[in-house]
Amino acid sequence: MTELICWPLDNKQYTSVALGAAYAARSRGVLNADSFAAKTNGNNTVTVGKGVGCIHVSDQWAAFPFSQGDVTLTFEDADGVNPRWDAIALVYDKNANTAGLEVRKGTASASPTLPSLRRSDDYDEIFLYRVTRPTGATKISADNVVDLRLDGSVCGLMRDTIDAVDTSVMEAAFEAFLQKIEAELNQLNAGTSAMMRATYDPQGRQTDIFKAIDKVSNIYYARLTLGRWTACSSADQAKGLLYQQTATLTCANSHAPVVTAASEFLSGIGYDKTGVPATDDVLNEVQDIINDGVTVTAYNSVLVKVKEKPTAEIRARWVIQS
Repeated sequence: MTELICWPLDNKQYTSVALGAAYAARSRGVLNADSFAAKTNGNNTVTVGKGVGCIHVSDQWAAFPFSQGDVTLTFEDADGVNPRWDAIALVYDKNANTAGLEVRKGTASASPTLPSLRRSDDYDEIFLYRVTRPTGATKISADNVVDLRLDGSVCGLMRDTIDAVDTSVMEAAFEAFLQKIEAELNQLNAGTSAMMRATYDPQGRQTDIFKAIDKVSNIYYARLTLGRWTACSSADQAKGLLYQQTATLTCANSHAPVVTAASEFLSGIGYDKTGVPATDDVLNEVQDIINDGVTVTAYNSVLVKVKEKPTAEIRARWVIQS
């Protein structure tokens, strides 16, 4: 037997590599919504409070930088011509073997963007906040600081990463079953068609069994992200609907019909629970916000209108019949 590192075993000495591997499935992010709370100071600084985060040393090694008190970060003055987006990052420097909070300066531009996340042989990091630097600004106000801690694309809440279950075997079996049924029906149709209809359609409701199979409800998903909420029309705003977002629908059932404007919701919004109480509490709030608004179907998509902007991204789920 080729011996491998196995942690923890009795009467064995281990390095930090083994402990890091024990948490390799933990995703990058922060421990909870209270970690690393930020406040402005009326000048060019932002103070970040205590918190715990997770970064990755490698694919097989997760590490947990934490702060036990306030850390004040200083920003450079804004550009005199164009605005800029800076980021407050939780960074692991692999060469120095240290972790800490850092200001990642963006590039001044007429259409500014965040700096690129560094996840390489030299660094690993998550972005906690976007700090907007308007042209010529020499101080940072509270409305310049955009919270990214619940944005899974750059941070998110740390969790064990079981993203999906492989359903390819089940789907292949279902596809083979449908092909078998179709072949048998074709054989019957080539022979005694009257008997065939009396067998599978005794009440004469459908002439095509596959259209009948398709006309059932399916579970569809759409990802509603933080950055794609836009203002509603003035007519909608008069009704209390302030923000809207259009999202593409997907379905695990490859035979599911395309959703159209004529499709019907058979449920309100739902989502797949993460198993992390703090994360699910936040997603429950997002779910309530969306259910309190208006959602309509369109071609292969949904249009969601809400009364207040959600605070987190959600992979929304509906039962829809087409």
